This record gives sequence, C-alpha cells and structure tokens, in this order.
Amino acid sequence: MRVRRGTVLPVLALTATLALLAGLAGPAAAVDSVSPPSATASSEPTAPPGAPGPDTTGPRPSASALEPSPAEPPAVPAAPPAPKVPATPGPLPPSSTEPAGVQQPEPDPESPIQAKYAQLGGAAGGLGAALGPANCGLAQGGCSQAFEHGAIVWTPATGAHSVTGIIGTTWAASGFENGQLGYPATDEVCGLRDGGCYQMFQNGAILFSPGTGAAISAGPIRSSWAASGYENGYLGYPTTNTVCGLRDGGCYQMFQGGAIVWSPATGAAISLGAIRTAWAATGFENGYLGYPTTNEVCGLRDGGCYQMFQSGAIVWSPATGAAVSLGAVRGAWAANGYENGHLGYPTANEVCGLPGGGCYQWYQRGIIWWSPSSGAHPVWGGIQSSYSSAGWAWGWLGYPIGREICQGTTCIQKFQTGTISWENGWVGQKRYNECESLNNGRSVYSGYGARTVSFAVAEGYGQSGAWFIRCRSIAGQYVEDWAVRGTVGASGFKPPGIASGPTRNLYSPTGSYSVTEAFGAGNPGTALPYQKLNPNSRWGGNPGTSTYNRYFESTSWTGWDENMWYFLQKAGNDYQQGAVINYNRPPDSPIVQDAGFAIFLHENPVPTAGCIAIAHPYMVDWLQKAAVGDRIIMGVRGALFR
Repeated sequence: MRVRRGTVLPVLALTATLALLAGLAGPAAAVDSVSPPSATASSEPTAPPGAPGPDTTGPRPSASALEPSPAEPPAVPAAPPAPKVPATPGPLPPSSTEPAGVQQPEPDPESPIQAKYAQLGGAAGGLGAALGPANCGLAQGGCSQAFEHGAIVWTPATGAHSVTGIIGTTWAASGFENGQLGYPATDEVCGLRDGGCYQMFQNGAILFSPGTGAAISAGPIRSSWAASGYENGYLGYPTTNTVCGLRDGGCYQMFQGGAIVWSPATGAAISLGAIRTAWAATGFENGYLGYPTTNEVCGLRDGGCYQMFQSGAIVWSPATGAAVSLGAVRGAWAANGYENGHLGYPTANEVCGLPGGGCYQWYQRGIIWWSPSSGAHPVWGGIQSSYSSAGWAWGWLGYPIGREICQGTTCIQKFQTGTISWENGWVGQKRYNECESLNNGRSVYSGYGARTVSFAVAEGYGQSGAWFIRCRSIAGQYVEDWAVRGTVGASGFKPPGIASGPTRNLYSPTGSYSVTEAFGAGNPGTALPYQKLNPNSRWGGNPGTSTYNRYFESTSWTGWDENMWYFLQKAGNDYQQGAVINYNRPPDSPIVQDAGFAIFLHENPVPTAGCIAIAHPYMVDWLQKAAVGDRIIMGVRGALFR
C-alpha cells in the first residue's frame, strides 16, 4: 500500500502539543505528573518512596483466582526503547507558521491512517475533522495525523491506532513514541471494572479509571500486577506511575490496594496490608529489612501469612498482628518449628538494648532471649515463670544458654549462672556449683553417668572440714539437690593416687567411688541393699584375712577389725545410718592389703578415721534417694576440678 507523505510541517514545541491534547481530552482529561516506569528511570515522586497504600487486611483471593482481566490482553513483553529521533514529536496539529499559499493536502484514502480514520467514522466520528496532513519521518518509519479530538499513529510494526483523551495526554507526557512506551499497539479498550479503560503500547500500557485517573503500567512491575489479576485482583488499578530512584536502583508503583516494589537484586514483589504497615514502621527499603523478596505467602496455621525480605521476614496472623522476625532469634524460632511449634506466632518485634547487648521477642507461648555471649534460646511454661521471678536477664541467672531439656516428667534449663528445673509441678532455681562441673567437663573425676553423684570437697590438704553436695541428674543434666557442711578424716585427704592406709592414720582417700550397700539401726526406706546392725556386726580390718574390708559377723573383736555395733551405740550414733563407699574393694577395684578399709558415709559430722560424716537428717534423705550405682567423688578442691 502506498503512503503519501504530506508537506512536512515545522516542529511544534512539546508543551504546545501537550496543551493541544489536554484540550482535546475534555474536562475529564486531567492527569497526575507522569514518571518514567523503567527500572533505571528517575522522576519527581508522586508519593514518598515506599509510601503505604490503602490497607487491605480483609480476605484475599487465592493464587488460583488471580487471573488476568478478560478485557485486557496480556502485557506486551518489554522491548528496548527505540532510539530517540531529535525534533520528531508525535501527533502534530497544523503549524501556525506555515508559509502562505501552501495548499493543505487532501486525505489519502489509500493510506493506513485514512483507512483507520474511515473505520472510526471519518469527520463525523469521534476524532472530528483533520487538522492537517499526515506527518511522517518519525522513529521506526512511523506517521501520525492530528484531528480535532485526538490523533492516529501508524508504524509498519504496529499498524494504525487512534490516541485520544486522558490516555493520549499521558502518552504525550511520557514522550510520545520516543518515550518509554513507544507506539500504541491497540486502540483504547473500555468496559473494564469501575468504568476503566486501557490502551496497549509497544512497551507497556496506560490504564485509566474515573476513580484513579491515568497511569502507565510497564516492565516487571506490570508483570507482577498481571500475576495478581490486573484491575480485577486485590491490588485494583494503579494510582501512580512507577517512581524510581530508590535505594540500590529500586522502584515502586502504588495501587488501590497496595504497592509493587522492585529492585534489580530482588525483582518485583507486592506489598500490602498489615505486613506493609509493619514494613513501613521499619523504614521501608531503607530500614534493616531491605526490599521484599517474595509476595505474601498465606495459608499458615490459624490463617497466618508471611513475607520474606532481604534481611528477615514479617509474620502476621489474625490473633497476633504483624511482627518482624529476623536474625538469631528467628533462627531459634525456626529450630522450634516456626508457628507450628510450641512457641506459636511472634506477638511483638524484638526488643533490644538489654544487658550485654541482648534482645528478646515475645511469642504466643513463650519468649526467645538472645545475647552475643549466650546465643538465642526460648523459655516457656513453668521455667519461664520462675525465670521471671528471678528478674529475667537482669537477674542473677543471666541469659539462657540452652533450651529446655525434658526427660519423662522432669525438665531443666541452664542459664549463665545457674539452672531452673521443673519436676511434677515443682520448680527450683540453683546456682552453678560443683554439680555443673559434671556437665561441662570441669570435673577431674567422672560421675560415670550415675543417677546421683555426691561431692565431698575440702578446701585444702590437712583439713577435716568439707562441703558435702548431692547432685542429681535431671533430664541428663546434674543439678544441686542440697549441700551441707560435713567432715572427713582428721588428717584430711591423701593426694590422688595415694592410698589412705590403715584407719589409724586418719586419712581419707581421693577419687570417685560407687555406693552399692547401706547399713544402720533400721532401713529408713533406701533402695540400697541394707544390713541392719547387731552386736556381732564387724568390718574386717586385719590385712591378709578373708574378711579384710568386708562385712562379717563375729562374737569377738580381733586386731584391727571394726566393731560396728559399738559405733552404733556410742555417743553421737555414728552408724545410726550409713553407706559403704567402695574404696579399695569390688566392684570398683580389687582389694589391696593394708591400703585402707571401712570408708563409709555416716552420721555425726566430727573428724573421722577416714570416713565422710554428715548430720542425721541429710544422711536419711541421702539414703532415701539413693540407688545402687550412685557415686561419691571426694578430695581437695584443687584435685577435683579443672
């Protein structure tokens, strides 16, 4: 088809053309200032960067419901902007400076523009009369012709399409065919939701509705909007053009129901509702979360949703609202099963500025505490209540250094300076002492995994005074049950590896020994095999005999044998209750003659001949809680702990 070029008119200023199109658009053609939608463009923002849109906290459509508007074709893939041609604006009106005597050309009925004009009703149609001839020589071989109420623009690639009204004004403001949109690729299409219209261009679209005005839709932000269902989705119509110049080359565009935010590093993501409000409170993309990296993901437990950001997430549920989740605290929450775990949803953001640079965050059923020295660990239930009574992290316990550990009906949690244990509703707080050395490897001697390990600790050699500390295992961690002052041999402890020798030397041995049997005036309720003493009760003390360092009965008292009945009856009632410490005897070791014998734990805390002595109430309690295989570690502090 032949295209006849009319007389090329002198170029009008762009402002004059904009004024013309604005006039042609009529009273409804007012439009906000337009900013370039490309990811690299910058413009005068029409709203503060990241400014929140209307809140949309109501029900949102499912992913399967987000179909593109049937009235609008899919977005045209973005193509590189056409090279700008200097001094070749879009549709032009007649020049007011045309030389006198130049004849206005008649419309060419064979041209694509005239064919389109005829299709639209010619001079009697919506465009009205021609204002001049076609203007060709535009970019990409294009031509345009101005009419009373708009223009028709043609290129070999796009065909001929009319541009009118507020959409035409918006296209003019974007730079006509030399701007980001390029040439029109369709006519204006109306009949959209709420009286809306759109027109497709080579590199995007212009949308209009009476409630929102006209806005350019292009690039990855348009693709994201398309995936949400265009104007029929939960975002509705765009209310601004794309605004760029954000941090790290980012852009955003506002919509009726929220915003779409894009950066080169993160791509485009929808931002709306309560999660957007929470993001705004952190400083949008300039805050510690950075840009969103996903859209919201809903369908979580109890109707919850979350959205991922560069440095964390925002989590929301109807019951808890929106809260930021990030860093080590988020890691601890993840380790506990996120919202499906014991803690449930976060109910507030982190609170920092605690002692030692610490932070905490509340959840539905507990708290996660963090500090640089202790890491992040949750606290809940009865242990949380006890921790609160101790002053939280400001109190003597400090921060938790591990999570709660349970075994059966008992639980324990370790803190920086002590433990809190829970057992059948009973809660106890204990400072770290000798028992903790069994947990952290600082005990020189092993407890061999015994259910109960007791320490007899003197502060130095030659001292008979000592602390006796009973440690019991709660969920695999040793904690103090009680501690009481007691006594050991009158001569104190022998160094490690040195036999205590005969009882007449009054030394106690150093080491870790098992307990397998008990004795006394009557069983107080111990699980240990129990020997009730009688007038014939003896303990062998004569080296070289078959009874050496063993219980036996005899009517006589020979040599160094010990008369146990005598020690039961004497003042102080040493053997009212007692237990055998398996020093120099099975099952701990073979018997070595004259290395020492009759090393017991018994009553009456006065200096002994080598035994450990504690007060009657503690001796009874110890026996009542004892079992075969319990152990006693004894010696000078410097020899027992690393």
